[in-house]
Amino acid sequence: MSKKHQHKHGAPEAAGQELDERELPEVCEPEIEVKSEDEPAAEKKPDYYEQLVRLSADFDNYRKRTEREKAAFLAYGKKEFAEKLLPAYEVLLRQRAELAKDQDAGECSASLKAVKDGLNMVFAELEKAFKAEGIEHMDVLDKPYDPAAQEVVAMIPSSEDQDGLVLQEVQMGFTMDGKVLRPARVIVGQHAEG
Repeated sequence: MSKKHQHKHGAPEAAGQELDERELPEVCEPEIEVKSEDEPAAEKKPDYYEQLVRLSADFDNYRKRTEREKAAFLAYGKKEFAEKLLPAYEVLLRQRAELAKDQDAGECSASLKAVKDGLNMVFAELEKAFKAEGIEHMDVLDKPYDPAAQEVVAMIPSSEDQDGLVLQEVQMGFTMDGKVLRPARVIVGQHAEG
């Protein structure tokens, strides 16, 4: 069959005519890439989404760790500062108690009363600041000795009902956020049998 009898697409003009296989154009089949599982891992493309997720998690862990470290650093600084203020606070407390005794005994002049009032104002401000920071004075008198929060400096003879109780507070003890900031130094009663 001649090319004159074929249409543009290579089909014969007459319906009954058959095409010779040699005259048919070659049809190219699309090439399909078949990846073998034996390809080395280096040729695989990196998974950027997985890298992003890991990087995000690493950054989140870093942020949490620095926040914990910052909180610990601030708590340590607060503790250090409070420990330096405690001796002055203790002196104020003791002087306030002495002035209250003098006033109750009627030995307080007008000028001494003014000093006492000023001392009370300073004490109230310190107490407010300590309370805001979670610092509290331990109430230990007439309570059982607690080795976790108190240091015994002496033991004195006592009655049976005062055995093991704190009878005197030599140095005040303080807690900060429920933890011992400074242990109380105490004198404990000891009942001697016999």
